[in-house]
Amino acid sequence: MARSSKVTRIALGALVALTIAARARAGESAVDEADKLFKEGRRAAESNEYARACRLFEESFRLDPAIGTLVNLGDCAEHLGDLERAFTAYKTAFARMAPNDDRMARVRGRIDAIEAHSAKLTVKLDDDAPEGTVVTLDGATIDPKKSPLRVAKGAHVVLVTAVGFRGERFAITLAEKESRSLRVTPGAALEAVLPTSAPSEPSHVPSWTLPTSIVALGAGVASAWVGSLAGLVAIDRRDVERAGCNAQNQCTQAGYDAAHDGATWATTSTAAFVASGVLLAAGGALLVVALSRREKNPATIAFGPRGFMLEGRFE
Repeated sequence: MARSSKVTRIALGALVALTIAARARAGESAVDEADKLFKEGRRAAESNEYARACRLFEESFRLDPAIGTLVNLGDCAEHLGDLERAFTAYKTAFARMAPNDDRMARVRGRIDAIEAHSAKLTVKLDDDAPEGTVVTLDGATIDPKKSPLRVAKGAHVVLVTAVGFRGERFAITLAEKESRSLRVTPGAALEAVLPTSAPSEPSHVPSWTLPTSIVALGAGVASAWVGSLAGLVAIDRRDVERAGCNAQNQCTQAGYDAAHDGATWATTSTAAFVASGVLLAAGGALLVVALSRREKNPATIAFGPRGFMLEGRFE
């Protein structure tokens, strides 16, 4: 019995040692990858590819939360005009620095400069906005509860979207050190109700025409909403592109990314509106055919913030 216990202890000890060694190797691998990403980020920043640099620094920091990575993340965010992100990165890095860290003075200076010169924007979401409403500032998702936000002087675009709502776009221009409050809403609710009462006399028209027409009409309304939302995002991306590109068509990384994203959203909007037209036309045609068949109860279709709803009796 004693021998069995000794063997068990040896086996458990070996297992623990192997686990510790595996974790150590995984840690070394993560640090190596973080260092590689950091160096790529530095090269991107030196080439003025600040949007790419920020992405690389973020991933490097996730793998190995080094103070230097955070400082570089703040620097590239500041170059992109994302002052709130830069301020947060600098403040977090400064709080983690040792008292004798020679980077403290430079980082403190950047914090003070952003605080002194940035505009302040407070975004307030309307009380009637549904849960899940998404608010973006210049293409980046923000949390209105964390207002005021530090932003660069100049033009900015706030986009507010929610499922089942039209979406709203707010353009605002701020001067240096200006403070402004903006109340936003996702716009009016989308609602489409189509009564489909049938005539009194039955006919040989197939029974599937009525429900199919209603489904097609509902899908058409949904496609129109998607097209409208994609169009708003495309407009937002176009404004960011204009801010990041000069008359000679030379663009910052943010401007280049906005141009690429804007083209994609514009294509999506066009495709959604085309699909909406086809579906609404097909649904309308089927509805005309279906109305030649008598139903004892009318049917209705509704599409709004609560989703797609179909009511009625089909035989």
